[in-house]
Amino acid sequence: MKTYNYVAYIGMALSILACDTVTNIDTEEPSSLFDADYTVILEKDGRTSAVNLAAAEDGMELKEESAGFEKIPNTTQNYRGQQSIGYYYTNNCQAFVQVFNAQNDNSFVITAFTDINPCDIEVTAIAYTENAIYIAYIQELAGKNDQFAIRSISRTGGQASFVDVMLDKKPVDMIPSTGRLFVLTANEYVDNAYYLTVIDEESKGQLTELDMGKDAAKLLRNHSNQVIVAYPELHTTLDPVSLDKTYTMYGKGTEPGFLTAKDVYMDSSGQIYYQKTESSAVVNTVPAIYNFERNSTVVYLFENFLTESEMDVKYNIGATTAIGYDDANGFILIGYQKKNQLQHGGILRVGITPDFKLIDHIDLEGVPQSIFVK
Repeated sequence: MKTYNYVAYIGMALSILACDTVTNIDTEEPSSLFDADYTVILEKDGRTSAVNLAAAEDGMELKEESAGFEKIPNTTQNYRGQQSIGYYYTNNCQAFVQVFNAQNDNSFVITAFTDINPCDIEVTAIAYTENAIYIAYIQELAGKNDQFAIRSISRTGGQASFVDVMLDKKPVDMIPSTGRLFVLTANEYVDNAYYLTVIDEESKGQLTELDMGKDAAKLLRNHSNQVIVAYPELHTTLDPVSLDKTYTMYGKGTEPGFLTAKDVYMDSSGQIYYQKTESSAVVNTVPAIYNFERNSTVVYLFENFLTESEMDVKYNIGATTAIGYDDANGFILIGYQKKNQLQHGGILRVGITPDFKLIDHIDLEGVPQSIFVK
């Protein structure tokens, strides 16, 4: 069953409205705030680490480094959950996956490949559930076509075991939902052709393959466990059981632009918080919120709630790198990299209800990559 949703121009209207309504803001702090604790994933000097922050009425302060997060080399492959994040990384041609739970400050670390040299494969995506870790990889075989596979590593039992699920197309992205693993694949022999392979998590058998057309780029899972296949000009919402599809089209110029975002956080209402490229803005990478149910985007331009001297001198904002949302206080947390300072960053807390206002700020030794609100 296929249905279509055309509500695209709301996105443009809300984006403009958001920019207009934050031009003259009140920077005074509200009379009372709820205390909050945040965990921030940082990158500095080629390493990824985590720190804990405490926030109260007098502002944010650095508490300590997270004892549960094992410092790792910077990596391009990660997978974020609501209160957790997982990383695939290598060290001296040994491969590991670390799954960090920000809520309880604990990590689960497992060796990923013992039968294959990790330096001889390309990992294209990772994902995980409570029971398993999934690693999509490509292995070159001498005199043969490349081998495509998903490695499923058990997280239960005394000793980790694995199963490789072989694919006939290149894995691009994947996401688990409702006992199934959805793998976005690309046919390398047909230009720009994408498919969705559905794998049963228990049996590891392939249930079906769906033709997703051209330009599919990213998989997400919403608060109803539906799978979202994102394209530049639309997204498809897929029921994980019936596989019924709903198509949501964007109007020209209203595309939410989250396909290239490194850090995407989805809240319990179905909104995602991410970094959006705005080439005409003073700071080209800005915070944005996209609401899937309304098909609307709100973009926050720094020049509309900070003065020029605050952007360039006081906070020295170079680019948005991470987004978080403090539901108890109604604050967006904007992680950013400082301009011309690749190893330094900070976080702005911004209130969005009832009035848009800058609350406070903290400088950090490192660039925020993900923000978790405990």
